[in-house]
Amino acid sequence: MNRFFLVFFLSAFFSIAQAQQVRLATFNIRVDVAKDAPANMWKDRAPMVNSLISFHNFDVFGIQEAQPNQLEDMEKGLPKYTVVADGKHNGLNSSAIFFKTAAYDLLKSGSFWLAPNPTDGNKAWDAKYPRGCTWVALKDKKTAKVFYYFNTHLDHVGVEARKNSTKLITVKIKEIAGDNPAAICGDFNFNQHDDNYKGIQQSSVLTDAFLLSPVKYTPNGTFNGFNITRSSEERIDHIFITKQINVERYGILTDCFSGKFPSDHFPVMIDVTFKK
Repeated sequence: MNRFFLVFFLSAFFSIAQAQQVRLATFNIRVDVAKDAPANMWKDRAPMVNSLISFHNFDVFGIQEAQPNQLEDMEKGLPKYTVVADGKHNGLNSSAIFFKTAAYDLLKSGSFWLAPNPTDGNKAWDAKYPRGCTWVALKDKKTAKVFYYFNTHLDHVGVEARKNSTKLITVKIKEIAGDNPAAICGDFNFNQHDDNYKGIQQSSVLTDAFLLSPVKYTPNGTFNGFNITRSSEERIDHIFITKQINVERYGILTDCFSGKFPSDHFPVMIDVTFKK
């Protein structure tokens, strides 16, 4: 009898452990650029960005448009995180991934270009800039669960670039992650009514976490343009997931600080568990 209860207890314990919740996010932090002076300079926004991330306690998150000095400010302000970044993408701007150092082991990482040849760093199709995708394979130190997180920023000008990049991403995620749970976050520069979005939804690889979440907090769209009065339902920042992931909560975080936004985009956050 004692052995039975021991087995039952251990089974329950591992079941709970495997269902451990993970908080994923994406955040376009807005490039550090002089034309944002004086109201929205990075030196003033950096503490807001770091405070928002710390308070909402992201486990793993991707950022877009980060310049080297911005990455440095975030690394200093977020000492509990490890960052993986490829500064080649988008010129000097990086689509970086942060993860909690104490919670995860980095098994592998890499990147590929959004181009006909994913190893080619030149501009592709009708894109204005070279675009890429960064990824990590993480192992949860408590549960030993392995999952992949991808981060990208699609071109804001190229129509063909967004179309072809979307198709390439679905292929590469399957190729890199295999049957492991995977999610991709980023600024896709298309909303939920766009044909590229519909193409992802019709694929057998990825689904928008928004659609799967039973709890949604969406007080605004994901782009604000630093305009406190802007109202929209359009979501151009997304997190898409593979079928091995359960979504429990989805939120667009519209935090402001004394009437100022940390970025011209709002971060998107999801709470997930992994299916057995």
